[in-house]
Amino acid sequence: MYAELECKTNFSFLRGASHPEELIERAVELGLPAVALNDYDGVYGIPKAYWRSKRHKSLKLIVGASVSLENHPRLTLLAQNRAAYGLLCRLLTASHAGKEKGKALLSWQELATFLAEPPAQGLFLLAPLDSDCHRLQKIIPKKNLFLTLHRLLDGHDAERSEKALWLRSRFQIPLVATNDVHYHRRERQRLQDALTAIREGAPLQKLGHKLFPNGERHLKSPEQMQALFKDLPEALAASLEIAEQCRFCPSELRYRYPSEWIPESHNAQSYLEKLTWEGAIRRYPHGVPEKVQEQIHGEFALIAKLQYADYFLTIHDVVDFARQKNILCQGRGAAANSTVCYCLGITAVDPAKFDLLFERFLSEERREPPDIDVDFEHERREEVLQYIYEKYGRHRAAMVSAVITYRSRSALREIAKALGLEVGTLSAKKLKKVFSEKAAASESKNAFQLTEELSEEMSGFPRHLSIHSGGFTLSADPITEIVPVETARMEGRTIIQWDKYDLDYLGLLKVDLLALGMLTALHRTLKLVGKELHSLNPEMNDAPTYAMIQQADTVGTFQIESRAQMSMLGRLLPANFYDLVIEVAIVRPGPIVGGMVHPYLKRRRGLEKADSPHPKLEAILRRTLGVPLFQEQVMKIAIDLGGFSPGESDQLRRAIGAWRSSGEIKPMAERLKKGLIQSGLTEDYADRILGQIAGFAEYGFPESHAASFAMLAYASCYLKRHHHAEFTCGLLNSLPMGFYQAHTLVDDAKLHGISVLPVDPNISEWECVMEKGAVRLGWKLVNGLHRKEADALLAARPFSSFADFLRRTSLRRDLLLRLAGGGTFSCFGLEPRTALWHALESQRRQQPHQGDLFLDGRYEFPPSSASSFSPLSEFSRIQEQYGAFSLSTHGHPMMALRKMLRLPKLHTQSAKQLKNGSHLSVSGLILVRQKPPTAKKMTFSTLEDEFGFLDLAISPQVYERVKDTFLENCFLEVRGKLQKETNSFSVWVSDLRPLWTPQNAPELFIEPTQYFH
Repeated sequence: MYAELECKTNFSFLRGASHPEELIERAVELGLPAVALNDYDGVYGIPKAYWRSKRHKSLKLIVGASVSLENHPRLTLLAQNRAAYGLLCRLLTASHAGKEKGKALLSWQELATFLAEPPAQGLFLLAPLDSDCHRLQKIIPKKNLFLTLHRLLDGHDAERSEKALWLRSRFQIPLVATNDVHYHRRERQRLQDALTAIREGAPLQKLGHKLFPNGERHLKSPEQMQALFKDLPEALAASLEIAEQCRFCPSELRYRYPSEWIPESHNAQSYLEKLTWEGAIRRYPHGVPEKVQEQIHGEFALIAKLQYADYFLTIHDVVDFARQKNILCQGRGAAANSTVCYCLGITAVDPAKFDLLFERFLSEERREPPDIDVDFEHERREEVLQYIYEKYGRHRAAMVSAVITYRSRSALREIAKALGLEVGTLSAKKLKKVFSEKAAASESKNAFQLTEELSEEMSGFPRHLSIHSGGFTLSADPITEIVPVETARMEGRTIIQWDKYDLDYLGLLKVDLLALGMLTALHRTLKLVGKELHSLNPEMNDAPTYAMIQQADTVGTFQIESRAQMSMLGRLLPANFYDLVIEVAIVRPGPIVGGMVHPYLKRRRGLEKADSPHPKLEAILRRTLGVPLFQEQVMKIAIDLGGFSPGESDQLRRAIGAWRSSGEIKPMAERLKKGLIQSGLTEDYADRILGQIAGFAEYGFPESHAASFAMLAYASCYLKRHHHAEFTCGLLNSLPMGFYQAHTLVDDAKLHGISVLPVDPNISEWECVMEKGAVRLGWKLVNGLHRKEADALLAARPFSSFADFLRRTSLRRDLLLRLAGGGTFSCFGLEPRTALWHALESQRRQQPHQGDLFLDGRYEFPPSSASSFSPLSEFSRIQEQYGAFSLSTHGHPMMALRKMLRLPKLHTQSAKQLKNGSHLSVSGLILVRQKPPTAKKMTFSTLEDEFGFLDLAISPQVYERVKDTFLENCFLEVRGKLQKETNSFSVWVSDLRPLWTPQNAPELFIEPTQYFH
């Protein structure tokens, strides 16, 4: 027998050519008793390999790493036990500390220091033949040191063997046979060569000896290795001896959550219960309902059994810190199913009110850690992150990584370049088409076919590690004893080598601290109106707010502002909070693909009967009119009618995500169908339910998540309806965020009668401010202006004139000219062209040329007659403001174009007054272009003018005909047929054409596309 002790996965970025799972499966197939993964400078692939190896009891997974050592070939370290693994993680952390990302390196002194620690007795060190054996023998026990010997049939085997035997004799170091594996099958050599080319940044034709000479570095069977090493059976035996002593398993990785701040009189569970009951009294001031008490006790029992009290306390601590610092936050996702989370103030949704299912969040059968997502104001989340680093220390806290993978386009482009093919800027789709055409024209397999084949193999390979959007992992013990920690590219951040899925594989906990721009906007708005979030109509039943929502007047609000959501608002007509919950959830790929949208809308309007042929089904689906819109409903159907336990129902929910690839879902779906029929449902009805459930293989919302988001949606709508000016100010100060840019928010405010005042050198602050009921724009909206430059302007105020402004400021030339052209200095009585002329002259005098020797750099305005210019046209004035601020307080560009080009009088507002099915021609500015994957190749867009919006729907046939016009122009004339459904309006496009050409509007010599995006 033989154990392979040196395997590189594709987590040895651009070196290994196989997934960890592929190596595990191939090792089992070959009958190997053990296999060791040792990627470059990390244990990146271990969780995925461990998860797959759990299926195969015959195979032992050995954990190791290939370590970079200064002025020396790489060394392979293998962990025999838990203590040795912890030392290996700390060693790898040190190799990354203070180094450029991807450039890990240990000094000899660092290596010697680590190997001098007692846990090093459990580390095997496998050294290549060109190692400094004398030096290595001084720093590691003799019994732990081996020399690796490869026989790769490359013409150098005899030379390697001779050297290995001499070293063994000279230093008394035993030999161990390995195959230096870089891929699981021989066929992957082609991809490994391509990866080498990508890594080296040169085509294959120029790599020479940098490529492996043959395809021998694949996993081999014991029989193959015995044939290669028949003269050295002791080298094969050594591999088994090492494998036998490596007993560490990733299942041993368990960490304790920090608990030093828990009062001495409590343990984690008792303190959690104390805080929860205190919170329950606050949540239910008139008495905690008996149903809620029962739910809390049930949750306590499961939390205690699974020992997750520390986790809940940690989240509570973070949320409590945010509240003390007046940082808006709210938990969401499955955590909103937990009454404990609600009482602790982590979430805002009462599970009892919505009859939410706790097992969606936590179940005994699943035995996986809970997952609590908390959103914080996006501009202040960094305070929360730094609080965690400061409280727990970087040795106990680090952010979770996100593995960025090669997708079809990036893989295709990289492989093409590796093969020496010119790819230009073509998209993946166009590249594939070109390659296929060229391949078809060739008589034999060529580089184009090879590119497609290799890119498909490479798709999904890890590209690099990034920072997870907010995942933190914390530990009472050093986190570096569990997983190596690296310095991230973002200053002040450190990340672990595993992503959130890896933590799930190992049953380790994480905290998700996410950023949400709307929380920032809400907080800013609430400060302006002097209210608290919880005081905004707590019953969420404000009639004027719902009237606004039903009109789809939701620009700038949360979650229901997109084109698709606005269209649905006009059809669904939400009249209460639960309607808003459904609205948030229904415009998702899951309900759309599952065919749930139209049945629900028909039943809502009374056009179709909301049938529920079973009393239990009626109870579950009553609020959604017999249509399963939420994941919790699927779980309840499985429990009440399918015979599933709560934990099994959650396993069903998780398996639904893999519906398209069958696997786990097939037997569960069959079991569910059988249970539904046994409960008295017909086979046809059971099939219909299963078909709807299958839609959740696409993205869908749990009810708890939808309810959490609906609360913020309602708050944003309430503020827009009752405090629109302050809401606009808060939004502008919170950009970038949301679905729309500043110009749309400003135009929408003006449509509602809100005055928006331009940037004024003597009045404007850095941020937008309220000024007698109007919104005064701030310097932060000036394109290209940095905060330090704005602070210098603010410090120099007041300015008595433009000349005074020019004398006492030193703005960059591009900024000064942009502001002058944008009309910023009209407060000094100057037209934009006159201000621009003075700005140019001032700049010239501050940098005198040879002919200006007598100029002292001081600038006084010449007589007004010497610098008078004709005023800008209305369109040019708007255009220049867009150039300076990406918006215009003067008016919408369509307002000016409508006069200049003598366009038809029909506009978006008057178009909505036409009858359904009317043919029309309407002009406007294109805001959004979308082609959702679930929309059967339909393209959608939004057309904006000075009166509002119209949705556009473009069929695939029309799109192919007009796509160049559609993609290359921002102002378009749209022809088509009006589709009208209650308060939902859209145009089914038949034709598009540019609003102007050089022939019909030669005065528009500058294409406004550069401003109007």
